[in-house]
Amino acid sequence: MAPAVPAAPAAPATPATGEVVVVRAEVGLLGPRDEAGRQPFNPGTLLPLRDGQEFAWRLVVKTNKPFVRVREELTLPAEPRTWGDPEPDIRRRTTPDGRTAITEWRLAPVDGVLQSAWTVTTGDPPGTWVLKLKVEDQPERVFRLQAR
Repeated sequence: MAPAVPAAPAAPATPATGEVVVVRAEVGLLGPRDEAGRQPFNPGTLLPLRDGQEFAWRLVVKTNKPFVRVREELTLPAEPRTWGDPEPDIRRRTTPDGRTAITEWRLAPVDGVLQSAWTVTTGDPPGTWVLKLKVEDQPERVFRLQAR
């Protein structure tokens, strides 16, 4: 299944100092880890509502910055039972209606990739989940996942 956003235009070979260029943006499912600890990423927008199912967004970037500012908004069709506990270095807040979690942090690209994951849990609502990503001053990327 193709990403929910159009492919980005070709990025320059070397970004300007301090610039971040998003080469590709995608969302998908994470599979079980192999013996080496690698976890396969399968792009797509269909999200099975199975307890423990992991899904992630992945951005391929070109930058010379050691850390990149990322803002993520995940909006569900109804308030979930829990948003989970964020890691200590992650700033997360929820909207008053409880349907949207907003997370802001600085991530270090690993081999040119930024990635973050969520895990489906019992009680998560079916329907369209909207994921918005803002990286530095780049245009916002929007994905729509069908959770069922």
